[in-house]
Amino acid sequence: MHKEVTSFAILILFLFTCKMSVAQKKELPVGGEQRIILKKIDNNPFQEYSSTIDLADSRKQLVMAGQNYQTNYGIYAKIEMVNSVLGEEYRTLKNIDFEIVNYKPTYFIGIDSVVVSTTRALDGLTFIIYTRALSDKSTYNLGKNELKNIHFENGSYLHSERILNPMFPEINESGFPVLLNDGRIACKPDNGKAFDFEFFYKDGRLVVRKEDYDKEDLNKVYNNEIASTLPGKRCSSSFNKIMF
Repeated sequence: MHKEVTSFAILILFLFTCKMSVAQKKELPVGGEQRIILKKIDNNPFQEYSSTIDLADSRKQLVMAGQNYQTNYGIYAKIEMVNSVLGEEYRTLKNIDFEIVNYKPTYFIGIDSVVVSTTRALDGLTFIIYTRALSDKSTYNLGKNELKNIHFENGSYLHSERILNPMFPEINESGFPVLLNDGRIACKPDNGKAFDFEFFYKDGRLVVRKEDYDKEDLNKVYNNEIASTLPGKRCSSSFNKIMF
């Protein structure tokens, strides 16, 4: 399901947060009679490294964990579902409250936005969670408008992906982030008080932007290692089995 998510087909939209704007992908339209139906898939290798979310429990449950800027953090979600028109083995999403918890941080990591991304066949879904250091938000809500017509079968999987935004994006005269030719956000290495060492190297006066390792060839191997693209091997992606 992870490989089918059509992130390249999703339009770019923009989110403004306290004079700091960041780019995000726009979800595919799912209104009207279009239904996103997530069915359980047995023996799916992409779900080998996964956890479980119990919808009978009202607690905030761990969706994924990550580390940036030498800060360990967890992203939690309180998910509210209601009965589905598809029958007893399905539930429909109603509301999700996301919260990020920082543990022993250097910089506090926040949530800029969360976008619902679907496959073209409407049989797969990813919550794309945009995070940023020094963000003013530690919580984010998705309501019934963003979650309309999403149906989970008991035993299906919720897929989440984290994308880190730069700390100091460059803003154009219209108030939007400047995008580079490769789609990355143009950004500054520092604001005179904090240095963005996730996106830049610095050695004295030398400042160089790092390569985007999320776009590297995941099948490349070194020293005869076995190539693996299973989610769970990297902290930017997670699968959680839905139970109710």
